[in-house]
Amino acid sequence: MDIGFATFHYYPYGGLEKSMRNIALEVLRRGHKLTVYCHSWQGELIPDAQVEILPVTGWTNHRKMLSFVRKFQQRIKNCNHDLVVGFKRMPGLDLYYNGDVCYRNEMASKPHFPAKFTPRYAALSSFEKAVFSKDSSTHIMYIAEREKKIFQSCYGTPDTRFHALPPGIDKNGIRGVCSASQRPLLRRSMGVDGDTLIALMVGSDFYRKGVDRSIRALAALPVDQKKKLELWVVGQGNPDPFYKLATSLGVASQIRFLGVRDDVPSLLGVADILLHPALSETAGNAILEGLVAGIPVVVSQSAGFSAHVTNADGGVVIPDNPWSQSAFDHALLKLVADSQYRRKLGSQGWHYADTTDLYHRPQVAADIIEKLAKEKCESI
Repeated sequence: MDIGFATFHYYPYGGLEKSMRNIALEVLRRGHKLTVYCHSWQGELIPDAQVEILPVTGWTNHRKMLSFVRKFQQRIKNCNHDLVVGFKRMPGLDLYYNGDVCYRNEMASKPHFPAKFTPRYAALSSFEKAVFSKDSSTHIMYIAEREKKIFQSCYGTPDTRFHALPPGIDKNGIRGVCSASQRPLLRRSMGVDGDTLIALMVGSDFYRKGVDRSIRALAALPVDQKKKLELWVVGQGNPDPFYKLATSLGVASQIRFLGVRDDVPSLLGVADILLHPALSETAGNAILEGLVAGIPVVVSQSAGFSAHVTNADGGVVIPDNPWSQSAFDHALLKLVADSQYRRKLGSQGWHYADTTDLYHRPQVAADIIEKLAKEKCESI
């Protein structure tokens, strides 16, 4: 089969991009031809896939997106792809991998909804409508039931166009460095003494991931508990505003921004707690990585994968409609103060990760791609 993938910008450390790459590798492993279209590419290419860069014009992101979509639609007219799969919303897709929250719903919840009259809103909402409208024929791969229901409430998209995906966590990569024997070695290698507790956050876009919420929770701890804890943040972003907040709260010396890292499994092996108090999050692979690593997870309910934390009883889910900083502060305090409680939640998360499929997203996605491509070819 001849498959086309489309995205806007490829960045090797994003969760969406990692999922696209893993699905691409599975499609190629099965012997299919694959062309990936984008307007810019950062990092290593996908072996055996053809990557076509379609240069764009425009000063703003939405102008660049519009430019790419026009060129992409023109380009695929001259191709004979059996299926076109998008990893960003745009017209002209047979299948869409949903890695973003519902834009229409998100904008409707903002206090400054006049933004809906801007060119950016017009462009992005039209892209979303092209995928999810009742009149569209685009199928959707989704990873969180909560987000599916939000899209259906906004667009009335029928169930028949949705295809559920399991998570795609690298269990072996995480468990290989998170054993009880490896943990002390990792902590020593990273300069962590035996009494220090590490709260880890993983993910770019620090504001949306709730880094400020974690800093406030650290600062709210009683003095005797506060001095035990360090907050480590992994991902791409500007740490300066958050250092400024931490300085004003007197905890700057206990926070480390580590940038993008290739050794996240090792950091999970060092960590005692995973924090993910995101403002919005379609899924949140880091949440599941915490469960697989056997460390307790504190997560906001808006994150799609927070349901796994509830099912596992592997942490604490904080309601966020509205957000309660005090509830988050209390959850962190209990985990810092009670080592048995940490071990109990971590053990329950570890067991859940052994008995639940959190791992086969690329294989299931490739099955869906093959099925829809076959149906499309048979209908012509």
